[in-house]
Amino acid sequence: MAQGDNFKRENLPTMQQLQYLIELEKLGNRRGNIAMIAEICGVHHGSVSRYLKICCENGLLEKDYTFTANGKLWLDGYKKVIGDLEIYLRNIGMAESEIPGHVKRMIENLDDHVLVNMLRCDREMRRDHSANKKESTSKKFLSEVLEYGTHPVEFMLFRVGHPEGTQVSMANRGFKRPAYLKHNKRGSWLYLNIQEMIAQSRMSGETMTGHLNSLKFEQEGVFHQTEIKNGQLRIPLDACRFRKHQGGEMSGSISITVSCSVGRAHMPESTAILMFWL
Repeated sequence: MAQGDNFKRENLPTMQQLQYLIELEKLGNRRGNIAMIAEICGVHHGSVSRYLKICCENGLLEKDYTFTANGKLWLDGYKKVIGDLEIYLRNIGMAESEIPGHVKRMIENLDDHVLVNMLRCDREMRRDHSANKKESTSKKFLSEVLEYGTHPVEFMLFRVGHPEGTQVSMANRGFKRPAYLKHNKRGSWLYLNIQEMIAQSRMSGETMTGHLNSLKFEQEGVFHQTEIKNGQLRIPLDACRFRKHQGGEMSGSISITVSCSVGRAHMPESTAILMFWL
């Protein structure tokens, strides 16, 4: 995997631009459709017109703003990804009010094929985890699939043992995106950068800030404390479990414990599964 292969952000559509095309699909090639789209989306006529012209140049639309075959497939793919992301985030317990923002950030920062693979890998990973199947890894395995260098990866932290099933851990908000895999002759590591967390108190409704205090990772049944240095921590990849999926995609996971401070309170240590996608 070459550095940045999965993170080519140029030419990715925004949610607003996707909405232009979704509305265009509904309206069809009727007179005044650009003005109607602009009114529905709350933007200027020129913003819609400029983007539709770009779509013509890229082969998604004909000159009369009807969809090409490739354009229809492209939009249908994005609509499915958006729907699947909404279902996925809802199923793992994401607050309904937070879902649109998360979907927007993921759509606008990741290629559609990365999102499709991420969702599929997640389903397979959690199914295997529920079935308690063993996953294996080795230094040789890592060297076969990972080139030397620094590679950005997406990740998610899931709570375990929650009475309502799998949910995103609060600690998930405590790290910047993306994480990075660093692989060289000296070793292979997953690097995470800490950021301030913002949450709303369920009791008072007050906005509170917090940060990660500590993270331990499991290796061969023993939890090891990570060192936090300059707002960054690292986890050795040989402590992680990996799966290679059809199509060559890979995902990794590791059991961790985290403790956080929110406001003046120090939260108790909690267990989570850290999952990441290559």
